[in-house]
Order: sequence, then C-alpha cells, then structure tokens
Amino acid sequence: MLTDGCGREINYLRVSLTDKCNLRCKYCVPPEGVQRLDHADILTLEEVLRVISIMTSLGVNRVRFTGGEPLVRKNVISLIQKVSKLENAPRMGITTNGVLLDDYIEYLIFSNVRDINISLDTLDPEVYESLTGQDALSSVMRSIQACLVNEVNLKLNVVPIKGINEEDIVSLAALARDYKVAVRFIELMPVGCACSYEGLSNDEVRKKLNEVYGAETVCEVEGGGPATYVTYPGFVGRVGFISPMTHAFCSACNRVRLTCDGKLKLCLASPECLDVKSLIRSGASDAQIADEIKAAVLKKPAEHGLKFTDGRNMIGIGG
Repeated sequence: MLTDGCGREINYLRVSLTDKCNLRCKYCVPPEGVQRLDHADILTLEEVLRVISIMTSLGVNRVRFTGGEPLVRKNVISLIQKVSKLENAPRMGITTNGVLLDDYIEYLIFSNVRDINISLDTLDPEVYESLTGQDALSSVMRSIQACLVNEVNLKLNVVPIKGINEEDIVSLAALARDYKVAVRFIELMPVGCACSYEGLSNDEVRKKLNEVYGAETVCEVEGGGPATYVTYPGFVGRVGFISPMTHAFCSACNRVRLTCDGKLKLCLASPECLDVKSLIRSGASDAQIADEIKAAVLKKPAEHGLKFTDGRNMIGIGG
C-alpha cells in the first residue's frame, strides 16, 4: 500500500502521455501557443510502462491516461494493451477531447478500457469552434454515440466559464436526462492561461439546474473520486459536480500524476515532484525507483491551496 504523510492511501495514477493536442482550448492553451517538449524529453512508452508497473506493485489499482490529447500519441494502444497484461493490471480509463475517439473505441475496449471521459464544454458548433479552434463537434458527438453503443462507463466533463458557455449548462445536463452518462461540471482552476477567465461555481450551476429540472436527489459516489453526483426527475443518467475551488476534496485525495516529461507530481497545485525520468535514465533499479516514489509520496501536501507556482498551463501538467 502506498500511503502519504497524512495517512491517505494513494491508489490512483494519472499518466500524461503527451503535451500535444489537436485542439487549442482557450483556458488550456494560451493564444501564443506553448513551447513543445523535444522528443528526447518525453518518456518513451517503454518507460511509461515501467513506471506504471512499479506503481501497481506499490498498490496503485487505477490508471487514467491523459494528455494533452492522449490519442495523438503514436502507439498509444500498444501501451494500453501492455498495461492490461501486467501482473497487477489496474483498472484503466482515458480522458480525451473525443475528436479521434470514434476511430479508437474498439481498440480501447479490446484493451480493457471501460472508463472514458470526454471533455465537452458546449453543444453549440459555433461556440465549440470559438472555444477550441476547431470545427470538430460532430466528430465528438460521433464518439459519444460510439461509447453509448459499446456501453462504456462514459463521463462528459464540462468546465463552465462566464461569457463563454454558461448558456449551455442546462442543455449539457440534459444529456444525462436522455442517456446513461454522467455529465460532470468542473470548476475552472487558476492554472496558467485559465487565470484570464472567470469560472462559475458549482453552487451557481447547481442552483440553475434545480430551477430547470426540479429537486435533485443525491446519488451514491462511485469509485471514491472527488465528484458529488445527483439526479433529477426523469433522468436516466447522473449529473456530477467537482468543486476544487469552493468545496475542496483534498482530505480524500488518492492520486498522483506522471507528466509526459517524467515528473511524478504529488499535487496538481504544487511544484513538488519526483524526477522519475532521471532515475530511470541514470540506471536506477525498479526497487530503487519504488523507494524514491514511496519517500516522495510522504511529502504530498495536505491540501492544494491552489497557489500555482510552476508556471505551466494545464496542457503541460496533464489534466
């Protein structure tokens, strides 16, 4: 069991496979773009597999692949298949913008990926293109339908932002009325260029949804994650709220993040990290790396404080 200094069991690893993305969402990528990492600075897929194997030997039983956009990473399916064959194979999920997902869904399911999160901030094609820089909403909707047909555990992640998509909140929640999905509203966090925008609190979102759809019923929380789930009369799915700004969930945090350049971040909001890539490339054994990970996790902050000091945008951290 991997335990931090606060006694929290750490059993969830988020793995950023790349800092590249096929979209340029305004709150994730600054207008001037970002300086891409050199290929040599990125963990190879073999190195990623090795880290995951070490982490599962320490008790990690959930792994989620993120980016950038994870599906733009070459040979990503090969990596996921190898993870599925590990002795202590974790439950796997992927967070994607959905643009390429329709082409990969069958391979992901074959590789035992059952948890798929799709980022979707609007159902309006014009707003989508303005927000992401691409006319790709139709591709995302095809991917959502593919997930529904294949009965995966599908969650749609929405970041409500004033002046951009606040008019879409009700229509996005309606997807959980019509389909067996979880539509989750995630409060905007002041990371990098997101500081230029003002998010809506989930208290505001929840009030609006209650006014439109009636009294909510709280659902049992699944998987020990940070979301609070509710449902409304006539809904077949659920609506979730992840509220890092107004209702911090640090006391129950069970995760660490591996960035694509090989840093094990102990907290999204902290610069504190372990340089796993340097350990690997200096010839450290699995046992030595495991010991370094255990020592680092003991330093995981008790709470985030959301004082982002490492200067990265979310695309460089891994959402």
